Amino acid sequence: MTAQATSPSSVSHTPADVDIKPRKMDFPFRSIKSPFVFAGNSLLTVFFGALSATFPPGEAEFIASVRNYRDQITDPLLKEQIRGFIGQEGHHSHQHKKANEVLKELGIDAVRLEKHLEKDIKRLTSRRFATPKLRLAMTVGMEHMTAIMAEFVLKNPEILEPMEESVRDLLYWHAVEEIEHKAVAFDVYMQTEGDQKYLRKVLRVLIWMFSIRISLYMVALLWWSRRMPRWSDFKGFREFMYGAKGLITGIRQPYRDYFKEGFHPWDHDNRDLIEKWQTQLRKDGGQPV
Repeated sequence: MTAQATSPSSVSHTPADVDIKPRKMDFPFRSIKSPFVFAGNSLLTVFFGALSATFPPGEAEFIASVRNYRDQITDPLLKEQIRGFIGQEGHHSHQHKKANEVLKELGIDAVRLEKHLEKDIKRLTSRRFATPKLRLAMTVGMEHMTAIMAEFVLKNPEILEPMEESVRDLLYWHAVEEIEHKAVAFDVYMQTEGDQKYLRKVLRVLIWMFSIRISLYMVALLWWSRRMPRWSDFKGFREFMYGAKGLITGIRQPYRDYFKEGFHPWDHDNRDLIEKWQTQLRKDGGQPV
């Protein structure tokens, strides 16, 4: 399939059959009994716990950075997609907050990390160098990262099979909506700023900052949970990340594509994964409310 904009004159390049609207979901996180939700693997559990901790404050900043430009957008379709983007990101934040609260009660204190990142983002955005352009460029970069991870998860759903069902269903749903709105911040940026070289510079720095933060958050979660990883945890983590079908292995090329001249998120046309979730992966664990 080739991605086509809804109208030749539209600024948006999201395919016409991709509808960016929030699905209000509800997941039974209270059914989780063990803190180590990824088949007892402490390293994989704290990796996903660290990611989940970043979503509420991170997605609040994504919304704020796009809102800074909303009044400059004249394309009615893109304006509508911005509303959908805000709705989807807001509900992602809400559901991850609920998951994080349950993880905290079980001994994986993702809520403490949420608050830490909230403070860091508040400090960052108050600095003079944190211009609207920089903030939006950071959002565009992180939206690319979440979109390519979402694509990997939905193409390889079996990698999440060892996870507690409610958390697994949360991640499938989150992945679908990240794919649906993956071009919104990019299209806003290109209409208002248009400096794609700057996007590439920002992501090069951002990916190192994000990797370091996630690593430190993993260490913190392990320390607070008083859990020493077993040798099998290290082996499982390495295979999950760097194996033949590992996460880092799988997203390496899509990550590099961002740095190609003229790149657009819908160069990766994966709307078929939305239908795959609807027909194959969606379970009773998450239903519209």
